[in-house]
Amino acid sequence: MPNSPYPVLSPEERDTVLQWVHKFKLSSPIKKLSRDMSDGVLVAEIVHQLFPRLVDLHNYTRGFSIARKLDNWETLNRKVFKKLELGLTPEVIHAIASGQPGAVDVVLLEILMRVDTAAERP
Repeated sequence: MPNSPYPVLSPEERDTVLQWVHKFKLSSPIKKLSRDMSDGVLVAEIVHQLFPRLVDLHNYTRGFSIARKLDNWETLNRKVFKKLELGLTPEVIHAIASGQPGAVDVVLLEILMRVDTAAERP
């Protein structure tokens, strides 16, 4: 994807992300990752299950408008991802909120890698 604000995952990385995401009990099923995660609510639920103290789920509301989606992602970025040392650029946030295929996959892989790194620490 030329001019993409995020790297494109390999098919293996994408499969890893999909398998990992399906391990979580979420409030709604995932049929199409880019669409179903575009409002940030399911990502907040995943991070809440991994790091309960980092995420207050009441801060995230489902929505179809770009404004609602951007607000959720900006809140995640400011309140949660900062603590995980995962900063999203405004371009990436907009790509995810717009449902661009592959955008949320990169964020999920980053979260997965941070979980694996945290698990490896003594």
